[in-house]
Parts: sequence; structure tokens; C-alpha cells
Amino acid sequence: MVEYKDPTLIPNLSFHVLIEDMARAKQDTELGGSYNKNFVTTGEFSKILNQLYDNGYVLVDFGSFVSAQTDLEGNEKFMVKSILLPEGKKPVMLTETMVNYFAYMVDGDGDGKADAKGDGFANKLVVDTNGDIKAEYIDAAGQTLTGNYDFVPILEDFISQHPDFCYQGARAILAVTGHEGVFGYRCNTSYISSVSQQYYDEQVAGAKEITNALRDKGYTIACYTYKNDAYGKLSAAQIQADLQSWSSQVVNVIGQVDTFVFAKQSRLTDYGDGNAAFRAMYTSGFRYFISNDQSPLTEVNDTYVRQNRLMVTGENMQHKSSQFSGLFDTNAVLELSTRGSVPTG
Repeated sequence: MVEYKDPTLIPNLSFHVLIEDMARAKQDTELGGSYNKNFVTTGEFSKILNQLYDNGYVLVDFGSFVSAQTDLEGNEKFMVKSILLPEGKKPVMLTETMVNYFAYMVDGDGDGKADAKGDGFANKLVVDTNGDIKAEYIDAAGQTLTGNYDFVPILEDFISQHPDFCYQGARAILAVTGHEGVFGYRCNTSYISSVSQQYYDEQVAGAKEITNALRDKGYTIACYTYKNDAYGKLSAAQIQADLQSWSSQVVNVIGQVDTFVFAKQSRLTDYGDGNAAFRAMYTSGFRYFISNDQSPLTEVNDTYVRQNRLMVTGENMQHKSSQFSGLFDTNAVLELSTRGSVPTG
């Protein structure tokens, strides 16, 4: 085994929820171009996993290389710890964002239910009769299917076939918003009045079941803001209000989380105690802060950890592919036969 001492350049490949049927996604006259530009298909993600494995990468998470200790006064302190990997192996992290399956993606007729008129995405994560985590998907013919129709079940299936891809049980980060619920379950209290108390209770129960199943597998659940907002453009007061909504609507369902993924390519530029925005996030319990860039970087500070993630999108694979050099070959991954021309700019 070889000691991997420097975590600062561990890449974190970040994906939005995956598209199962790009043809359906592109048929959306308003959002088809955005889907093509910003999302990755299930087939492309599977190819990426295979290439990462073939190129010697091993899946790690923050717990693989960050030690969090509490002193006698109750203060947390973060330190780097070494990763021991087989010779020739390299660490990589994975993140999926927007694991909410928003209504605009899955509900084509506006009745509040996923249907065949949706845009080709899975509509929720479920635990199947075998106890495995799968994704529910309604195809273009209206059939409700359960299988590997999104990131988590594809990754789980890959790990079952390649157990050495996973370092000490590490899994990915799953970042959710809260204004429509989590993991495809409409567990926001607004659904009590718009649908019913019974519906809300059933959705909360489903969300808690899948949350527990994900955590049991080793996934890290993260906040992606409550309303899918760009925090870099918000005042400290607006951030505080968003986090209060997160606390009141989401924490009771999924529990406290300490990892925050910035939405809409935003970031904080000041992580000092004097920055009211950072202070609002820190006092809300967040210690791991993930923004995005075109090069990897992780900083392990005494009181917090921050990291850049590499956004894997159609646009970046087609037009900004150098950031993935050594990780995977974008030319072999992109499904241009279904995508056609990938928008940029």
C-alpha cells in the first residue's frame, strides 16, 4: 500500500441528476437546450465510471482524508489524515446535485404527479423488495419502471461489480434543495394544504426511508440551498432566511447535515468570521463547503474544509474537456448521436 499524503488536488466530479432519455429531454422546447448543455445521461455516467476504474481511480469521501476531532472545550478541529491505496491507484470524489427530481422535470401535465410527458428523468429514489436502492422512472409509454435510472443505483451496481473501486466504504455526496422536498418525495409542508395531511405524512415516511438507506450505504447528504439560490449573490440576511427555511422544512426529515454545496456556480470569497454570510452558514452547522471551478482544490483548515468540484456537463465535456484530462476521455463518453450539437456560452 502507498500512503497518499496530499489531498489538496483530489478531484470531485459533480453531476446534476442524470437524464435517462435524452430524446425526451430535448423535446422540451423551453428547457431542451439547457438539459443538453448542463446535464449528463445515465449511459454517459456509466462510461465515466468504467473509465475512472480503468484509469486507476478509487472512490473516496471527506472522511477518507479529513479527521474531525473535538477538544475539551467542545470545539471541532479538522486535520488531514493519510489515505493508503494500492500502488498506482488515485483518489476521486463524486457528487450529485439537485437530487430532488423537480416537478418541471418529471410532471409534463402539471397535475403534481410524474408522468409520461416528463422530460426523461427518474422521478424518485426507492428501496426495492431486495433492499436495494433504485430509481423509479416513467417511460414515454407511461410504464412505471424501477431500476438503474439515475446516479445512485448505477454507482451501487458498479461497486457491486468492482468492490475495489470503493475505499473503505466511501460513497458520493448527494446534495438536495428543500422547496419541493427531497429525493422525489414532496415532503414540504406546503403539500398539506395543496394536497392533504395524509399525502404529506406518506411523503415524509418515504423520504425518511430512503434517507436512512442512503446513509446506511455511506452516502453523505448535503444542502444545495433551500430554494436552489446563488448564495454568492445574496445578502447575509437572505442567506439566513434561506437556511431558516432549510432548518424548518428539511432537517426534520433528513436530520442535520454538515456539508454544503453551492448552487448555480456561486461561492463565498471570504471564509472569515467577519463575513456575516459565512457566519450564518457556519452557525447553521456547515463545516464542508463545496463550490466549483475548472481545477480541483481542497483546503483543510482548522475549523472548516472547502473544496472545488469539477462540473461534468454536456457543455464542459464538449467545449472545456481539458479539465477532465487523465480522468476520462470525453470523446468516448459523449453520446452525440442523441445530443446533436451541445450548446455553449
